[in-house]
Amino acid sequence: MEQLSARIMELEEAAKEIRFQKKEKEKHLSHHKGILRQCADRLREMENANNKRLQALKNSGAEKIFEAYNWVQEHRDKFNKEVYGPVLLEVNVANRFHADYLEGHVANYIWKAFITQDSEDRDLLVKNLRSFDVPVINHVRNEGGRREPFQETDEMRKLGISSRLDQVFEAPHAVKEVLIGQFGLDHSYIGSRETDEKADLVFRLGIMDVWTPENHYRWLRSRYGNHVSGNVESVDRSRLLLCNLDVKEIESVKLRQTELEETVCTTDGNLRALTTALRQKEDEAAELQREREFRNVFDAGSYSCTASIRFMVDLCAEEIVNIIQSEKKRRREMEHLVNQKRMKLKSIEREDDPDAAIAKLTDQVKELKIQRFQCAIEIKNLLTEAVAYRRSFAEANMCCIEHEAKIKEMESNAKQQEKFALQASVYFDECKNATEYCRQQLSVAKKHAESIAPITPELQQAFLEMPTTVEDLEAAIQDTISEANSILFLNHNILEEYESRQRKIEELTNKQEMDEKELNIRLDEINALKGSWLPTLRSLVTRINETFSRNFQEMAVAGEVSLDEHDTDFDQYGILIKVKFRQTSQLQVLSAHHQSGGERSVSTILYLVSLQDLTNCPFRVVDEINQGMDPINERKMFQQLVRAASQPNTPQCFLLTPKLLPNLEYSDACSILTVMNGPWIEQPSKVWSGGENWGSIRIPMGENRC
Repeated sequence: MEQLSARIMELEEAAKEIRFQKKEKEKHLSHHKGILRQCADRLREMENANNKRLQALKNSGAEKIFEAYNWVQEHRDKFNKEVYGPVLLEVNVANRFHADYLEGHVANYIWKAFITQDSEDRDLLVKNLRSFDVPVINHVRNEGGRREPFQETDEMRKLGISSRLDQVFEAPHAVKEVLIGQFGLDHSYIGSRETDEKADLVFRLGIMDVWTPENHYRWLRSRYGNHVSGNVESVDRSRLLLCNLDVKEIESVKLRQTELEETVCTTDGNLRALTTALRQKEDEAAELQREREFRNVFDAGSYSCTASIRFMVDLCAEEIVNIIQSEKKRRREMEHLVNQKRMKLKSIEREDDPDAAIAKLTDQVKELKIQRFQCAIEIKNLLTEAVAYRRSFAEANMCCIEHEAKIKEMESNAKQQEKFALQASVYFDECKNATEYCRQQLSVAKKHAESIAPITPELQQAFLEMPTTVEDLEAAIQDTISEANSILFLNHNILEEYESRQRKIEELTNKQEMDEKELNIRLDEINALKGSWLPTLRSLVTRINETFSRNFQEMAVAGEVSLDEHDTDFDQYGILIKVKFRQTSQLQVLSAHHQSGGERSVSTILYLVSLQDLTNCPFRVVDEINQGMDPINERKMFQQLVRAASQPNTPQCFLLTPKLLPNLEYSDACSILTVMNGPWIEQPSKVWSGGENWGSIRIPMGENRC
């Protein structure tokens, strides 16, 4: 009995411990489920953000980007390696200015592109995404090539350069490598407003591309002349990258969700195992409890056999009662289900036939449509009223603006009038002072006049007959002058005409002097400019003439190149090429009237050869220059052309011709390319079709080489 009691106590303690563990597990499970719901909500928000970015791509021209994205998501199990895209969803830029730089640096097509890491995945995407008009790029990992990390030097720090464009955004490795490889992000630097002030010093550091908050500076080096040209553009604001979220955060949330799902699944399994173990412990403890009670009954000496039997009967009765109660409970549940089915069946039976139900629903639909129509009319009326209110508001607002403008104008006019009034007051005071001064002068002059010639009654009468205003006095004076002039001149206007002509003569004299000064200034400027380039041009023509004369003496008799100058008439300047091909003739200007077509061709090619050392270009093409020449001139011309093109530091020369003379002299730098691609050339095509005679061409070529 003691062992049995100890076992029961042990089972009860174990059950208690299991209950405690179960309670803790349930608490942890509830906590993890809450976090899992939060992760799901957060991921849903991020997916909505992805939809916003996809919508931005669609608005920018990628009409079927949603279909392409959904197809890739649905068929990810068919890919051999990870597929990224669209690139806009994979790139995260934290800084707004950096987003402006990155979007302005790369091409727009890359944002809707999908990136694969396997050729089979690429072929699969190209085949299925062709109708969606999205590019597919396959990235092949380069194990050997590593890019140098950005190192900020003291010179960069002084110019405000703080980073490089490949360092300011986050993306998967394949996406980042594609962006850097295709658009050279590792050669584009990021500066500040200080860089704008010192932009002319950036190129000295070997930096060919730099971004600032306001401008984008680029320097380009020519392939041929090694010249450098600069370009400055304003920075446009980002339209796509500003709606991006952190890609790492999305990945971390997905990873966290997966971990929580595994944790919840594991905790749920542990909870079920604890429940099973608790039930086993409780059942085992109950069995031991019954066994202990049974032993207590049989061990007690005060009980008789009848009592023992009664106890056993009670135990059996208790079990039977439990079974009966469970069966009754099950029966009640079944009866409840049957009653529910019966009630449902009765409700179906009470319903009308289907036609009546359809008619009833049709009437309800009609009523709802009528209500909808009424609501639509009400909405229309409200919209009309709203438009009227908006129009009246706009009119009132315009009137208000007009009144405000008028008020401002009137205030400005009032201030101006106040200013005019103040000026008039000052002018009035000045006029008043001037009037007083004039009165004083008049009084003094009157006294002086009276002291010299006192006013007699006759003079006083004459003054009374004179006009009383200044205007009338001036008119009387003018009339008197006219009367005096009429006595001396027959033409009344001759004096005025003389004075007018004198004024015109003075004006024309002044204008002539000014024009002469301007002419002298312009002539000095023209002479200065002419002195800056004319000697150089003469020297250049002299060098051309030396080479041309030397080459022409080898082929013909004589030739020269001269500069045709016309003083200041620069439009008539030109190059005169004079040649002669016979000893008895004189040097004549190269033209169609004096020389034949072959002679003009020889002169032209010699002039081009003379320019060989003075012009810098990668190659020259001469088309059928030997056509129309006699064999002697053609052979000499070809020798000059070979010698000029074979010299060091000279451009490559291509001579296009349908025929060449035999036994021409070539140099090691010459090559002959013969095109025989005509199946209609019957005999040569048969000879050269098999390839047996191709090697025989080397023998005459070797013999003709120098």
